[in-house]
Amino acid sequence: MTTAYQEVFDRATTLSINKRRKVSQTQSRSGVIKTTSVGGQVWEFEVRLPDGPAFSEYRSIIQDMETLDRVSTGEVSIPQSYIAGLVGDVGITGTINVSATQGSTSLTVNSNTNATNFRLKKGDYIQLGSTGKVYSVTNDQTSATSVIGVHRPVLDATANYNLVIGTNATWNVICVQWPNYTIFGYDQVSWSGPFIFVEAI
Repeated sequence: MTTAYQEVFDRATTLSINKRRKVSQTQSRSGVIKTTSVGGQVWEFEVRLPDGPAFSEYRSIIQDMETLDRVSTGEVSIPQSYIAGLVGDVGITGTINVSATQGSTSLTVNSNTNATNFRLKKGDYIQLGSTGKVYSVTNDQTSATSVIGVHRPVLDATANYNLVIGTNATWNVICVQWPNYTIFGYDQVSWSGPFIFVEAI
């Protein structure tokens, strides 16, 4: 079930997404750079709300978000189809069932779908079941392809899952930065900066 934080994503004027690995880099005197992954590959969203809309419209939304504050998790999705919409053509009526192994960076397809060309394409968002974690697809998928690459090791338990795809995928997040709001003019609200949400693992 989506929460008050969904309002931030629904009304966003900008949305930055970071799902890259955390790395540590060192450089020797000779210029050789060594990179080591330090884990913690979680989704991070930086979201800005518009300045200037009516405070009276936002007042109850702000209260709901303040109730969650920076300690409670909230469920969110990315409703904008140009950001999270499916690029492949499995369609909303298609079902993809996969076998997932915890720690693996690929999923094995158990059942085919009604896709006519590409089942999924690189960059599509997929979720393992309705309560699982969200992953980004790393290889184009024809209907005959049996392996789906994902951008990070599988965090979910080893099991079979029906995928939730595209704008239907949901993240559990914690708000780690909550901007101050200012009421100005007549019944207008502005924000001191972006909201920052981090995936709750």
